[in-house]
Amino acid sequence: MTLQQLEYVISLDTYRHFVTAAEKCFVTQPTITIQVKKLEDEIGFSIFDKSKSPFKPTNLGEVFINKSNMILREVNELKNMINTELDSMDGAFKIGVIPTVSPYLIPLISGDFSKKYPETTLIIEEMQTENIVSALKKKEIDIGILVTPLNEPFIREIKLYNEPFVFYGHKNAFYKGKKEVSAEEIENLDNIWLLKSGHCFRNQVLNICSQTTNPKSIQFQSGSIEALKKMVDNYGGFTLVPEMAINKNDIGAAINFKEPKPIREVSIVVHQSFAKDSLIDAVRLEVLEKIPKGFVKNNRFIKINWK
Repeated sequence: MTLQQLEYVISLDTYRHFVTAAEKCFVTQPTITIQVKKLEDEIGFSIFDKSKSPFKPTNLGEVFINKSNMILREVNELKNMINTELDSMDGAFKIGVIPTVSPYLIPLISGDFSKKYPETTLIIEEMQTENIVSALKKKEIDIGILVTPLNEPFIREIKLYNEPFVFYGHKNAFYKGKKEVSAEEIENLDNIWLLKSGHCFRNQVLNICSQTTNPKSIQFQSGSIEALKKMVDNYGGFTLVPEMAINKNDIGAAINFKEPKPIREVSIVVHQSFAKDSLIDAVRLEVLEKIPKGFVKNNRFIKINWK
C-alpha cells in the first residue's frame, strides 16, 4: 500500500470516472486502473462497485476512503510542518571558516546579515580545513567556508567565487613598477614567506611557486597572512596573498598575475544531510553581494528537494 495508491482512490471517489481521475493525477487511465486493482488485491476487498454506472464505493470501500482521506490530510500537514521548519532561519548556527578567508570576508557580511536576519545567530570560528571537515562529519558545526574541491562523499559543496592570487613583494625590489607578473617569473626567486604547515593556503602557494620548495628559500613561517606581508615590508622577499588581503594601506608592491591568473575556489560546504537551504542561500547571497565586483561568482544555487 502506497500514498500514491491512496491518492488514486480519492481521485476515483471524487470524479467517479477513470479517465478523468487519471487526468487529474497526471497519469494514464491504465496506470490508475492497475494500481487500484493491486491495492484491492492487497487489502482483500473491492473498494468500488463497478457493476453500476457511475460506479460507487462498496460499504468497506466507504470506510477505506474515509480513512485514506484522514491519512493524506495528516501527511500533507506533516509536509507543511517540515517545509516551514526547513524554511525557518530562527536559532543559532555554527560556522567554521578557514583563517585565510575569515578576516577578509566575515567583517564584510556580519553587520548586514544581522540586520536582515535578527532571529538568526551565527557563531563563527576560524578553523583549518581538516578541522572543518572533521566537525562537519561529526555534525559539530552546520556550515563551513573554505577552499574546494574537497572530494568528500559526505559533503555537499556550494561554490561561491574564484579569488585570484596576488604577488606581494618589497616596494624597492626589481619588480617595482611592474603591473603584471607570471608564475614562471617568480619560480626561482629567493625568500618566499609562507604560512606554517597545516594551512591549505601554504600548499596552494607552493603549487604556484613550483620551484621554491628548497628549505633555504623559506625564511619564516607564520599563521597569519598579515604577518607575512609585514615580513616582506621589513625584510624583503615576497609572498602570495589572496586578492581580498590587499588594502590601500599596504606599503609593499601588490602585483596582479598575468592571464591565466592562479585562483582559489571558495565555497560553502555542509553535510549532505543538512537541510536548511534557506540558511545556505542567505549566507551565499550576502557573500556574493559583498565580494569584489571583478571576482568570478557562482550565481547558480540548486536547492535540494527534501520531500
